[in-house]
Amino acid sequence: MMPTAVIQSIRRHVGQTALQCLFGAAALTVNIPGSAQVVGFALEPKAELVNGVIKPVLSPQPDRAVFFQFTGAKFRKIGEVAVPTNFQGPPSSVAVSADGALALVSAAQRIDPQDASKFSPDNRVSVIDLNASPIRVTQTLELTVSPASLAMNPAGTMVLAMHPGDDSVTVLQIDNKTATVVEKVSLGKGSGPNAAAFTPDGRSVLITRGGDHKVSVFAIENHRLAPKSLRDMGAGLRPLSLSLCGKTGYAVVGSMGLGGTGDADTVSLIDMTAAPARVVDTVTVGQGPEGIACAPDGRHAVVAFQNGSNRPTQSPFYAPSSKVVLLKVEGKRLHRLAELPIGIWSQGALFLDDSRTVIAESLDDRALHLLQIDGGVFQVAAPPIVFAEGGPMAHGVAGR
Repeated sequence: MMPTAVIQSIRRHVGQTALQCLFGAAALTVNIPGSAQVVGFALEPKAELVNGVIKPVLSPQPDRAVFFQFTGAKFRKIGEVAVPTNFQGPPSSVAVSADGALALVSAAQRIDPQDASKFSPDNRVSVIDLNASPIRVTQTLELTVSPASLAMNPAGTMVLAMHPGDDSVTVLQIDNKTATVVEKVSLGKGSGPNAAAFTPDGRSVLITRGGDHKVSVFAIENHRLAPKSLRDMGAGLRPLSLSLCGKTGYAVVGSMGLGGTGDADTVSLIDMTAAPARVVDTVTVGQGPEGIACAPDGRHAVVAFQNGSNRPTQSPFYAPSSKVVLLKVEGKRLHRLAELPIGIWSQGALFLDDSRTVIAESLDDRALHLLQIDGGVFQVAAPPIVFAEGGPMAHGVAGR
């Protein structure tokens, strides 16, 4: 059963009608015509937020991932599958191939098998065949400790798993829908790699390093990660999530700051076309910009920030909801245009290929918020998708 506190939170933030219409994954289907984009979400059933404190859920439902085809705010559910998941780390622990045929999901933590009141490290990555009917797990790999996020190259032949706990990256090769560990690359003591994003040509990759506060560019050589970076940049304290702006040569990165201090944290714009690549602008957005996405056309970026919604109600930094901020990318600058409130404890955010539809995740109310840029106005596009099985906390988009 879903905890009463979660049900009350859903009612409070998305309304009773949306709860009745969308409660339960079996109901999450709206038929759509034509081509669509595959998006996968990892659901977290094991963790709940109790007045600002994250606690393991007693007897949680099984971890799972769910996959949809989206055309704008309309969607069709492809299927769901039980796989290890976890909220810890960037909201990028799901990777989907460009053709929408294969997905990988990682888990950084699990409930401690010796003490159900605590979390302990996990090390599993699951490989999922999305063309199977029903979709199914074909392989489970055990990597080094806590693979916190994943990134797949555009060709779908290489995946990088970030390990902030031991400052390393695992390189996986994908061949005939089978993943094989190729090597483990150390990025240096204290680097704390968080997230990665490949350039469109697949010849280089950006990696955020929350331990030493760098964003680094690495070359890809013969399906290997070069041992030394080509370029290190400073974008802010504890850079976490990042997103490329399509083929424009720009990228955006969110930095989490010190955490818990109530300070407004930052988002930076990186110009990859410059020689050398560099940070060209930084703006403040609010507390905890965990989710960040740039539109494929490079004209806008969105930031899902927690806004203190995950703090105790008595905290001076508490706010009743997270927010999504819309930024315009113009003239090598980021300009704040608008913001919308979403649920408690925001996670990831993404743009679809139309460069106008935004999907933002909030964990406490177990909801996907469907937003759109329409005629220059940033607005809600449809009622939230609400899950009974767990809160969406990470995603992967076909082709990214």
